Amino acid sequence: MNSATIFNNLLLPGVFWPFLLACLMGFRTTRALALSLAPWAALPALAVSLLTPDTAYWHFPSMLFGSEIGLNATGQVFLLLTTVLWTVSGVYAGAYLRHSAQREAFHVFFLLSMTGNFVLIVSQDLFGFYLGFSLMSFAAYGLVVHDRSAAALRAGRIYMILTIAAELMLFVALLMAAGITGAMTFDALHTGLAMMDAVDRNTVFLLGIAGFGIKAGLFGLHVWLPLAHPVAPTPASAVLSGAMIKAGLLGWLQLLPLGIIALPGWGTAMIMLGLTAAFYGVAVGLTQRDPKTLLAYSSISQMGIMTMAVGVGMLMPDAWPLILPAIAFYALHHGLSKGALFLGAGFSRGNDYRQRRWIWFALWLPALALAGVPWTSGMLAKQLIKTHTLYAPAPWDTLLPLLLSVSALATALLMARLLYLMRPAAGSPAPAAGLIGPWVVLLSTVLLAPWWFATATGAPGMDSMPVRDGLWPVLATAAATWVVLRLGIFRTIRPLPAGDILALTTHVLRLTRLSHHFGSELARFSVGWGKLQTGILAYLTGLSMIVKERLQKMENYLSRWDVAMLCAIIIAVAMGMHAGFIGINIH
Repeated sequence: MNSATIFNNLLLPGVFWPFLLACLMGFRTTRALALSLAPWAALPALAVSLLTPDTAYWHFPSMLFGSEIGLNATGQVFLLLTTVLWTVSGVYAGAYLRHSAQREAFHVFFLLSMTGNFVLIVSQDLFGFYLGFSLMSFAAYGLVVHDRSAAALRAGRIYMILTIAAELMLFVALLMAAGITGAMTFDALHTGLAMMDAVDRNTVFLLGIAGFGIKAGLFGLHVWLPLAHPVAPTPASAVLSGAMIKAGLLGWLQLLPLGIIALPGWGTAMIMLGLTAAFYGVAVGLTQRDPKTLLAYSSISQMGIMTMAVGVGMLMPDAWPLILPAIAFYALHHGLSKGALFLGAGFSRGNDYRQRRWIWFALWLPALALAGVPWTSGMLAKQLIKTHTLYAPAPWDTLLPLLLSVSALATALLMARLLYLMRPAAGSPAPAAGLIGPWVVLLSTVLLAPWWFATATGAPGMDSMPVRDGLWPVLATAAATWVVLRLGIFRTIRPLPAGDILALTTHVLRLTRLSHHFGSELARFSVGWGKLQTGILAYLTGLSMIVKERLQKMENYLSRWDVAMLCAIIIAVAMGMHAGFIGINIH
């Protein structure tokens, strides 16, 4: 039996096996069996990813709206990444949650999210992709709110709001695209979008880029990541950051007519948003004190690099066949490295100093890979992206390689900050049995990824990569880190609140509500003061009228001649007595 036959027999069972286990968890008689198999649920799909022929497609006209499933070279890379991460994280979760009262609930959401992730990768039609994307997104809510803490519930609420917004935008975008073009598969959709009216096409692009951008951590839509990643259980954080956010990237690759038409306006916007995220994620991440929050901002930064590369492809359709493999490998490199760092964060502070020391040193491998150190997957990924940015039109052809080198230095600084936060320290429980094994396996994939990619795709190997380009950011980072440690900046830096833009917006709205309340009270006081002024003025006016009336009566009375004569006589007598003019002896 050859690999193609095995692939044919395993594809659908491998993709839907996690869903079957999730259903079996609902029955008391099969719950224990399903729970014991859940950690290994991704193995059949992993076999599919390893045995996939170069391209394989199957059309099922009787399913839904004519479903089409299959894998091309890019889909194979994404499926390999997700199946490795889900397998390792599943085994890790089995040990991590062994004594948890919420273990069964966690595995149900874990298996449903896994199924959705697999379905969206193998679906080549719009409806199947949307179903898989929706299943993964909504099931992941249960992973975010797993521990039911106040922070987890808040993160889950924000995640769900943005997820619903994304689903609505994607539903409208895909429905509009299918309605206008009549296409139900992505291949047919690309041709239809290229010929679509510009206004309609821009509407589809806006909704699609924003909808998938929420999942991919596009700058401005990224606020759920640094809130959800720290509160989710460690194995859930690994797949959230390593696998699920790549669904947004894959959505762009599937929806946009890349390599067919040039989209200069959208390409420039994607480049600018990507570069902003690349540096913004590092800047905010450097202020964080929680390793998982820092890793979330690192994911925002790294997804920014991939967003920028998509933008270059939108500018230069002729170069897209070269840019696409670079993006796919960058996604693979980032997913494996970030998953290894998240899983390592789950037990990096045990009580055994010797164990803690070796774990900490092992964390250097994925950290250095993300920094792009020579002879790591990061150097190959960054060099492939940098090489293909030379195809961009001016001024991007000279500006992007420079900015990518600076971003490599920024990432290296962020990884130095991470290793500082995760340095060995006493006082934490030792890692549970069964955690280190899957983590070591994932570390091995980080080490082997560049050689696998070069062999599978014929891309340049590690030997052809210029060592100097990857070495200088590390040396510069080492010098900068030494200065930072000497000055104690890492100890004194004040963290920005997780959610950054959301926290700022919330603060502004709170101030706005306060100012509105103060304004209302001030207006109420002004009205009251005006009424008081009116009352005082009315009282004084009335009093003056009374006085005037009394004076007028007195004036009229005194103006009579007899009264005036009597008054004059009295005044004259009084003055005479005082002056002695009248001879009256008063002694």
